[in-house]
Amino acid sequence: METMFIVDFQNCFIFIVLCLLSTIFYSLFLARKTKVNCDLTPSPPSLPIIGHLHLLLSPLIHKNLQKLSFKYGPLLHLRVFNVPIVLVSSASIAYEIFRSQDQNVSTRNLPTTNEGSLFFGSSGFITAPYGDYWKFAKKIIVTKLLGPQSLQRSRWVRADEVKRFYSNLLDKAMKKESVDIGE
Repeated sequence: METMFIVDFQNCFIFIVLCLLSTIFYSLFLARKTKVNCDLTPSPPSLPIIGHLHLLLSPLIHKNLQKLSFKYGPLLHLRVFNVPIVLVSSASIAYEIFRSQDQNVSTRNLPTTNEGSLFFGSSGFITAPYGDYWKFAKKIIVTKLLGPQSLQRSRWVRADEVKRFYSNLLDKAMKKESVDIGE
């Protein structure tokens, strides 16, 4: 024997209205309003979950960021999902930030899942937190890996790559094709 499943749409409508009203009541009266102590920079309107991601999904992202900086100023706050981003489009402001807040902006957020085996803990230069080890590793890399002798040894390789890039650029220009610099 078949069981008939009858849906009463009036009850469904009442249930949906009650859910909406309870959500509105909770958000207006019961939810604690957290007070942010820091003043954030100007920000364009964002979408609830994705934030400002819709402003960044464009093949000409630099044009979108330029329009945003013209409208909201050289320093603005964006949010992609739950990640806050500060966009600095002025060289003088960027210089001041890196001069006065260097230790605060030099930290890198690493994924916390399986960090020990994936990144060998904090023993690498890129994944190391800012501190004595990071300063020591940076000094070694700058003096030994990027020192004058190392750069002199790799000069021919770099010159050959630049020559190949310019010849590819000239060929594309003669054919009036677009150039993908990432190749």
